[in-house]
Amino acid sequence: MRSRSTLALMGLLIASLVHAENFTEANTDRAKALIDAAVAAHGGDAMMEDLRTLVVKTRTVNYSVDQSRGTEAPWDTSINDSVDVIDIENSVFVNHAKGTGGGFENHNRTIINGEESYQLDYRAGTVAGIAEPDFATTSGPFVRVTPALLIRTLKEREANAHFLGETRIDGTDYNVVGFSMTVGPAISLYLEKGTNLLRRSERVFPGFGLVEYRFDDYETRNEVPYNRSFTLYLNGDVNLEREIKSLSVNVPIEDYLAVPEKFVAIPEVQPDPLSRQELSEGVWLIGGNGTYAMFVDMGDYIFAAGGTAGIPDRIDSLREVVGDKPLRYGMMTHHHFDHVLGVPAYEEEGATVIAATDHERIVRRAAASGETLDIQLVDDKFVLENDARRVEIVDIGPTAHTEHLLVAWLPEEGILFEADHFAMPAAGPVPPAVTSTKTFAKALEKQGFKVKLIASAHSAKPGTPEDLARALQTEEFQARR
Repeated sequence: MRSRSTLALMGLLIASLVHAENFTEANTDRAKALIDAAVAAHGGDAMMEDLRTLVVKTRTVNYSVDQSRGTEAPWDTSINDSVDVIDIENSVFVNHAKGTGGGFENHNRTIINGEESYQLDYRAGTVAGIAEPDFATTSGPFVRVTPALLIRTLKEREANAHFLGETRIDGTDYNVVGFSMTVGPAISLYLEKGTNLLRRSERVFPGFGLVEYRFDDYETRNEVPYNRSFTLYLNGDVNLEREIKSLSVNVPIEDYLAVPEKFVAIPEVQPDPLSRQELSEGVWLIGGNGTYAMFVDMGDYIFAAGGTAGIPDRIDSLREVVGDKPLRYGMMTHHHFDHVLGVPAYEEEGATVIAATDHERIVRRAAASGETLDIQLVDDKFVLENDARRVEIVDIGPTAHTEHLLVAWLPEEGILFEADHFAMPAAGPVPPAVTSTKTFAKALEKQGFKVKLIASAHSAKPGTPEDLARALQTEEFQARR
């Protein structure tokens, strides 16, 4: 946890510039001078201009803050080995990652290379073209944690940069410059006085909080200064620690663009716009961009399952078919921060939020007014039933992903809604089951549900029991070879 002796940035800014004849001009000049000094400290103009390709290999320990099986520290950890490759001039980016954690096993590669852009799944042995590759969005996370690239981007976008002030943190003095990248919230860069090296940065995400980046143990490779270690904090808690194993400058990258010959081609990865589909009469799965919620017409009111991002838009879509019928209940599947983002939307609707008893603190914290939030806690099962239909909210945990997992079960329709355990791919074969899917399947078997459709918080395509069985029976591609 950091200790700041001063952080009155705007106050210091005003104090330093208040006597300037033109405040904006003085601010711009100060920012430009600091950017030039930062460029010099990170290799200089010539190096920045000559920087064509960069290959960075890392090992990351992820501390699953608010994403662990339980609700409190110590958090679960996971290990991820990755290779990031960027060709700046040609807008090419590759991320190859392999890791385990949270009940998942992943081994994937994303290639952004114009019309030759692909998503590779090494566990399934599949390759899918990417219909609308986005270099800026896909490479953005890598640029933000790579000082030379971040300072290069700052120089390119200095027209929208601002001097934010001076501050001291843990005994070190900094000049702070803020700017906006092409994608995402504005970012503040903390340049160490004296060296002008980037030591820390931060961004604020509305509704989520503060993300802080720390850059330590600088070395120089081929005139490019880089940090051997990196730490990311979420709202003051360590979220990941990364060791940079190697950095290669201006090397050929063709090998990273190759697709293994024996991989099976599947349909392209398409954009995922907001959509609404009726799974059964009065039961809708609504969502897009990888997040979905299920809405059930209970006759005189609506029940909703799922709390991921975009719930207000999903409610708007729902209104097109149910009008002003009250939304009375909104169920949170589990406590992970990306699955309680919808709490304020349900709160605004006047709905009762349903959550596992052990998740009450997290759900109230996510609300606009946690103390007054109308909440229904579930220890084992909670049933909604009337002449229209029956909905059972059942805690089927523990699983490999979370200690408590609420599912919405419609016994008459045979429809079950879940999150994070079994999401069908948009196209192509069902991939091999990960550990969380295996524990989910055992939980369903224990409950004795006669499932016909499995709707997921992260897929537009409902699965069937046959799909789940196929995932459980499928060997990983490497094992099949």
